[in-house]
Amino acid sequence: MNILVVTDDVIASTMAGSATRAWELARSLQHAGHEVRLSAAPGSEPPARGGPVMTHRPPWSWAEAVIAPPWSLPPRIFVGRHLLIVDGVTPLLAELDAMPPSTVVTRRRRTAAARLPLVAARADAILTAGPNQVKWWSERIRGRFGLPYLNVPFGIPDQPPPPEVGSMPSVPPDWAVVLWWGGVWPWLDLETLLAARARLESAPVSVVVPTSERPGGAAAGITSEVLHRMSRAHGLKPPQVVALEQWVPYQDRHLVLNRASLVAVLHRSSEEATLSFRTRVLDAVWAGVPVLLTEGGEAARQTRECGWGGIVEPGNTRAAASAMALLLGKREQARCRAAISHTREQWTWSRVTEDLVAALDELPAVPRRRLLPATARAASILWRPRVRKKP
Repeated sequence: MNILVVTDDVIASTMAGSATRAWELARSLQHAGHEVRLSAAPGSEPPARGGPVMTHRPPWSWAEAVIAPPWSLPPRIFVGRHLLIVDGVTPLLAELDAMPPSTVVTRRRRTAAARLPLVAARADAILTAGPNQVKWWSERIRGRFGLPYLNVPFGIPDQPPPPEVGSMPSVPPDWAVVLWWGGVWPWLDLETLLAARARLESAPVSVVVPTSERPGGAAAGITSEVLHRMSRAHGLKPPQVVALEQWVPYQDRHLVLNRASLVAVLHRSSEEATLSFRTRVLDAVWAGVPVLLTEGGEAARQTRECGWGGIVEPGNTRAAASAMALLLGKREQARCRAAISHTREQWTWSRVTEDLVAALDELPAVPRRRLLPATARAASILWRPRVRKKP
């Protein structure tokens, strides 16, 4: 089958979660015997050899099936005979709701929300990661009974990481590293992690936080200056908190992960947290590193069931400090790493894409709806008049 995988993110040697997902989905489908083209944002290039053909101009007419987040699709692609498989794993609307209000955020949210009526009418399957996402999409696609929801979460490479351990500037070689792996976005909670680190006082533990721009030209989630200011507010200084000032290339990420004793991802209580599936948690699973997470979301549920690490309530500094100290101990390190090793194979990209590969020959499974009413609803969302606040 001719399959077009689409992302509006930049795929390159350094890339963020959505680009990584598109690249790995395309490679998995190619390995399953399909002809695959991968369309990505300008500036993209293959991050490794042996992957699918990449293009900046999607060959819509060539595709027998299109796989993409709905937010990446132009309205015209909802017309046609090709299969449309919507990748619904990234909760973009919930992320936008968690951002500080602005004209840009409002515009992006309207554009994203306007895709939902078109998805409800035209999608032949929805890719999801866990029951919370199935529930969310089901509430927005009512009436199309039997529409397949395929469980295709994030995955990890089929091969384990190389054993090399990279050096981490400014971190003493005998100190443990608690790695905040990825950006610091408004829905996440670095503040609680720093407050928890302060409770550990003189313990030889470095919290390492990336402060570089997100690949693709997006603004940094946090700058080194802001990180240092936040650290000082908790009485912390280097090497208790260290900035990682370069985004790590995809092929080299094992060098940083192998140096870590713990990967920490804390979030605030929000709809984003409920719907999320943290890509950075799967990177930790790939490298066999225990995790410290906040309650909520599919990654936390899997961590509890599989024994990958510790879970704390949102904003609970004391619990986060206690969990950090416990997870850095020899006994919990051994237990968590053994649990990760036992379950890691279940999360390889070749395994997590099995439902998608198996479903391709069975689609479409349910009739599609007429597009004209859906287009009218989408237009009403885009052109809804603004409500001005009274002075």
